[in-house]
Formats: sequence, structure tokens, C-alpha cells
Amino acid sequence: MIFRYTKAFPNTPPRPYLDIILRNGFQTTDKLMALVDSGADYPIFPMEIAVDQLRLDLRSAPVWLFSGTTGKAQIARLADVGLTILGEDNISHVFGEVSSTCAFCEDFTFSGGCLLGQEGFFSRFRTTFDQPKNVFEIVAV
Repeated sequence: MIFRYTKAFPNTPPRPYLDIILRNGFQTTDKLMALVDSGADYPIFPMEIAVDQLRLDLRSAPVWLFSGTTGKAQIARLADVGLTILGEDNISHVFGEVSSTCAFCEDFTFSGGCLLGQEGFFSRFRTTFDQPKNVFEIVAV
């Protein structure tokens, strides 16, 4: 499926964003805007999404240390959740739900939404970027 790059803010260039939802059992997030980021190791989300929307108990979840969004070391908890890519109508599901290992971090701040990374996104989809045309293609693997 081909997606257009999205201009998230007036003074930024278009980037490869997807609208997604996450699911844990019967708990589902609101629509989330996520940047397809080959530099991120895992999909990364604010901890409040895990607690408030997905009702995840991450007290004994594996810890992942990373840096990049704040310039200092950050701590995240890893959890497997369902990830669904939404179509342009924000209702249809482009592919079936995939199981994705995601990181949830207390001090994650990214004004452009969330990040979709290597393990849990690129490991589930073949992604081809065509920046000159401001489009990218995603194929389930």
C-alpha cells in the first residue's frame, strides 16, 4: 500500500507518518500519529498510553535503555501489543493486526507523535521510501 508523506506542522517538511492504533486484549488506543523512523530500535510511545489507554501493568516488563529523543539516557518498558495501520479514512485497517514489541517511556517527548522502529515495525513490514515523490510503500512480510 502506498502512503503520502504528511506535513505535521506548518514549518516542517513532509515526513512518512502513519495513523495507527494499539490493542491490548479489549483495550484499544485512540488513533495515534506515528513517524516511520528507521533510526528507532523499537516503536516508542509515551508511558501514559500504556497505563491510561492499554491498561498495561509494566512493573515486571523488560527494561530497555536508549537515548535519542532527549539527548540523555532514557528508560522504557517493553511489551507486546497489537498494532494496526489505519487507512486514509482513519477507519479501515490496511493490513491485519500484527504483534509488535513496543517501548513505553515516562519521559518520551516527540512533538510529531510516536515512533515506529526496527523491531516491531520494520521487522513486520517491508518499507520503501520515495522522498522525491513524498510517498512510501508498505508491504506486509
